[in-house]
Amino acid sequence: MTSSNSLRRFCAKCGAEISLSEASGFGNLCPTCYANVHGVAVLPQEVSLTLCRKCFSVKVRGRWLPVDLSSEGAAVERIRHAIESEVERSCDLKVFVALTPQEAYQILSGKQVAVTMTFSEEVRPLLKVREALRTLSVRPQFSICLTCLKMVGKKFEATIQLRDFDDEKLKRIKFLVNKLIVERSGGSHNVQTGAVWEEVDGGVDIKLPSIDLARKIAGLIKKNFKVQMKESFKDSGWDRSRGKPFRKLTILLRSRNA
Repeated sequence: MTSSNSLRRFCAKCGAEISLSEASGFGNLCPTCYANVHGVAVLPQEVSLTLCRKCFSVKVRGRWLPVDLSSEGAAVERIRHAIESEVERSCDLKVFVALTPQEAYQILSGKQVAVTMTFSEEVRPLLKVREALRTLSVRPQFSICLTCLKMVGKKFEATIQLRDFDDEKLKRIKFLVNKLIVERSGGSHNVQTGAVWEEVDGGVDIKLPSIDLARKIAGLIKKNFKVQMKESFKDSGWDRSRGKPFRKLTILLRSRNA
């Protein structure tokens, strides 16, 4: 008669008693040791974050995303999301990065920071999901985003010409334009950093890095003031990337109450 002791099985790694099914299914290992031995996660020890040196936008999966420095919570969340995206790009796991406001602002100032991340891994469908902590080094590097590049190089795609508006209306328009730019940029730009407000004979020219933004602003002004509007394009050099002329938009807005 077979002794009950002869049927007992023990984990080959830690010595814990295991069932017969665990012994056969996990190669004489307990579920915990099996997960530790066969975990497939290969997480990076360091990631780089690309930040715009002018507006502090962060590049995530090829897109520049704004960092709203006026909101501590929003800034921390944006940087945390960017770090997680960089980690998840290199492995097929969801991770969570614990990030303090101090760490986020150290990264924005160019300092390399060590943060803690939590990841969950399913080693086998029948095992509990394994959670673990790792330390990750975040190394910021600086570049310049497309909007700031256009502003620095004065490569404006559009100009809005405001004509025959009195000073009070121009003040209101500037407020509305600033509000729109701040909202569309997520707080990373305003009428000073995302546009050029230039006083000229007869009014003001607003030079902008985007045709789409110019049309949004023109629509906003037209909605709030009585204006005559006229659009025109002119060629301004050759766009090698698209193989066609670079065209600049001019929108003339003339007050009808002058």
